[in-house]
Amino acid sequence: MKSKQVVSVVIKMTMTALLLVVLSGCLYPQSDSSSTQSVSKEAIRNVQGAIEQYMNEKSVLPIVNSDTSVDRFEKFRVNFDILKREGYLEMLPRSSYEGGGNFYYLILNEETEPEVKAQSVYLTQKVIDIQRKVEESHSKNSQLPLGDKLYEGFYAIDYKALNMKTPELHSLYSGSIVQLMLTEAGSVYIDYASDIYQAKVANPELTEDAYDDWRYVLILNSDYVPVKSPKYKFIDGEPVPYE
Repeated sequence: MKSKQVVSVVIKMTMTALLLVVLSGCLYPQSDSSSTQSVSKEAIRNVQGAIEQYMNEKSVLPIVNSDTSVDRFEKFRVNFDILKREGYLEMLPRSSYEGGGNFYYLILNEETEPEVKAQSVYLTQKVIDIQRKVEESHSKNSQLPLGDKLYEGFYAIDYKALNMKTPELHSLYSGSIVQLMLTEAGSVYIDYASDIYQAKVANPELTEDAYDDWRYVLILNSDYVPVKSPKYKFIDGEPVPYE
């Protein structure tokens, strides 16, 4: 084989090898990208252990302060700076916002038995973005983009009035699409009625007056908190939002 032909073959083989490397990297990424899309049980356990150890030794919780306007399910964020700096965690969870992921880690039941849960930053930001569009539209047109009435005081959002497509947001509980709704006061919320109903069916021992706020049932067997949502109660067998 002539030298030029040899060089040509080598170049082709090299290019093929490089292409395979690129493709394999796309198909089988070296890092677990799914860790930024969901929260692993191991990560929750690790943070839970660090929280409990810190609490036992310091008699306080390592939380980031928030004001009273923050929903109680989103209120007490884990202070990873303290936990890492003082050696309670060697590494931040990859799924945590502070670690480059898509979730805030929170503490519920802070006054009794502190429990670690996760909040979707993605869903939170989506609601905040649409809330801003609603406020801009209201300021410009002097009216809210109210669609069909969903519940007493809650309406679908008229996305055409906002010059945008209907967002496709998925529940972390069921994986189904959840809709956003708008109150007469202009607040944007995620509607978790379907998830709450399914959770009630899965726990038939719970009576309809089991909770003042039925969002609690969503976290019974889940690592996630409901995001940007109103309270719920049961009326005539159906979960109904209220503020």
